[in-house]
Amino acid sequence: MTIQNTLRRFGLLALLAGAAVLTGCATSANRDAMAADSIASSKKNPYTLSIRTGGGNETSALGSSEISNDDLRAAIEASVKKTALFKEVVQGKSGDYELSVSVARLTKPMFGASFTVEMEAGWSLIKTSDKSVVLRKSITSSHTASMGDSLVGVTRLRLAVEGAARNNIKQGLEAIAALNL
Repeated sequence: MTIQNTLRRFGLLALLAGAAVLTGCATSANRDAMAADSIASSKKNPYTLSIRTGGGNETSALGSSEISNDDLRAAIEASVKKTALFKEVVQGKSGDYELSVSVARLTKPMFGASFTVEMEAGWSLIKTSDKSVVLRKSITSSHTASMGDSLVGVTRLRLAVEGAARNNIKQGLEAIAALNL
């Protein structure tokens, strides 16, 4: 083997290692980063709320960033607590109201300098005492993460997924806040 061939192989290995560092492994959306800090209402309902989520997926190391049902539920719960929209979020038992949020669509780009993620989720709020539907709404949101947010593609994608979920949660809670419960 010549020195020139050795240098070419070393250069190729260095290029592949650099690509691996820049792409990394996929990480799931962070529940704390998906939580909405505030909503456009200061309404505080004197009721308890239970939360169910569906339609989410676990992130695989070789796939792209996803939102798990548990992380979505935790983000909604944290958002409700931060905004004090309900008196209390109850787990493992029925609250005065039951909120069901199901991810219907999570559209993610494959590559690019800026990643825009779109999310659609079905929101349903039911009064548990009489099983009446108080809110049924499809909420669409999006968020763009640019290279200024992160040079690493998988991180940029995760940030866009988290932002789309955070915007969806904010819109959903604002729709609930607009109701007279």
